[in-house]
Amino acid sequence: MTHTPLYASRMWPPVRPRTGEATAPTLDLLYSLGLISRTAATGVHTLLPLGLRVHDRMSAIARAAFENRGAHTFAAPTLQSRRLWEETGRWDTYQREGALLTVRSSSGEEMCLAPTSEEIATATVRDHVRSFRDLPVRLFLNTSKFRDELSPRGGLMRGREFTMADAYTFDTSADTMRDSVDFLNEACTAALTGMGLSGVFQAPADGGAISAGPSTEHLVLSDAGQSTIVACDHCGNRGDGAVTPARPAPTTKPPVVNVIAFVLTHSDGRIQSAAVAVRSDLQVSARKVAAATGAARVILLEPQELPGLFGKEPGTLTPWDAAASPDTLLLFDLSVADLDEFGISDGGEGLHTGMSWNGDQHMDALNPRGLDLAEAADGSRCAACPGTHRAVRAVEVAHVFELGLQYSRAMKLTFTDHTGHQATPWMACSGIGITRCLQTAADLHRDHQGLRWKPGTGPADVHLAVLRADQPDMRERADRLVQELTARGLSVFVDDRPLHTGEKLRYARLLGLPHAVVLSPDRPSGQLEVINRWSGRTTIAESSHIPSLAGGG
Repeated sequence: MTHTPLYASRMWPPVRPRTGEATAPTLDLLYSLGLISRTAATGVHTLLPLGLRVHDRMSAIARAAFENRGAHTFAAPTLQSRRLWEETGRWDTYQREGALLTVRSSSGEEMCLAPTSEEIATATVRDHVRSFRDLPVRLFLNTSKFRDELSPRGGLMRGREFTMADAYTFDTSADTMRDSVDFLNEACTAALTGMGLSGVFQAPADGGAISAGPSTEHLVLSDAGQSTIVACDHCGNRGDGAVTPARPAPTTKPPVVNVIAFVLTHSDGRIQSAAVAVRSDLQVSARKVAAATGAARVILLEPQELPGLFGKEPGTLTPWDAAASPDTLLLFDLSVADLDEFGISDGGEGLHTGMSWNGDQHMDALNPRGLDLAEAADGSRCAACPGTHRAVRAVEVAHVFELGLQYSRAMKLTFTDHTGHQATPWMACSGIGITRCLQTAADLHRDHQGLRWKPGTGPADVHLAVLRADQPDMRERADRLVQELTARGLSVFVDDRPLHTGEKLRYARLLGLPHAVVLSPDRPSGQLEVINRWSGRTTIAESSHIPSLAGGG
């Protein structure tokens, strides 16, 4: 990051008197203090000079965390060809989901503004990997991403354009891929810690369509979070409900049993239908179904396909219908396997009560074996202790994925292994939301007086409040001090506006740089008043003591 000093009297946007209110929401503070700005496009923001400094510092921290552990940084284009995305089949998938922003060049070529970088990273490595001796490859990149969110909200938390610090790894085997997953989690932790995001924790998660295997979220608990996770109120175990082990909460009356149909795709390409019997108040986790069946992909059966497969309309499928289908794998969630009595919905005949697995009411007996297939939710029981899950808000600041072979195989990336045969690399990746981290850090550490930035993350290190800046001798003293601080590796924000002391100190607290230094004509040259923004402590120090300001908060 540049150490060029910033002067409030020359700043753009101009620093106005009485800028912002300390009690305003964090996003409003970022707007009023001139860190970010709205644009005419919903979900798209401009990073103003102060905000860009925070962004660049956080980007540099992330890059160093990965490079220090052996990754190589490269720059990839965000504008990518349709042909690349069709190799993985994701052009149509992302368009159906409405997440892909597409353009057509003057020559007629279709392209997209990429929401993620799996295709371009794989294509780049494909051009250069030949032998097992070329692996592993660990790459880092920091680019803008574009995702056509249906409901962008929360400022930088969930926008259409955002900055991601990504990493991609390519390995010779599943085992070495998992070594790379450890590398990615370690580097993400170092990066997020360096950004001042205290309280970050890791939790197993559902990687969705991106991931072929387990994934790990890096989360911060926050009421401003866009994600909901479950946390045990006894042992503290936390995670995504789609993968967190859970036991169903008991019910006081006989429940209704629903059946949810899925399509399983196995690693050998075999397609199979599956039906999951689950209590009607619970949601089935596709990720848990994949873990239970070993399927490489699990997707919900489209409602219009249900009559052709089972002869039943949506909402009327029963466990006995699924059991009668010879090609369907019938699974039972823990919430229903041990029920003595329950109800089922069976089309036009409505709700049947008093049902059991023993085969009464002209039904064959079924012998259910309970599996943990439902999403953990508020009120479910922890599988590790007697505690109960509670839904809490969190910010997902980073995510690490096991990609396996799904992208490298689809894009025909191969290498010659040690036996001389052609093999496909195993991939993993991670992503850190830099712009999201910016707003998260601002929200996480603010207090009743304004923002507070951890050392090395804010727009500058030192807020120099120059009193009586209209006097020539004070301007000279300020210039000498700025040169001295800059030479010592500190970046400085200089408030040289013709305002009284109280207003300058209010603005210093509001902007929240780690230390404020007051240069006053009432003190001898070289003597300074130093205010720690984190502790609130004020000390009188000589300018020679200033280098310590680069350290702790």
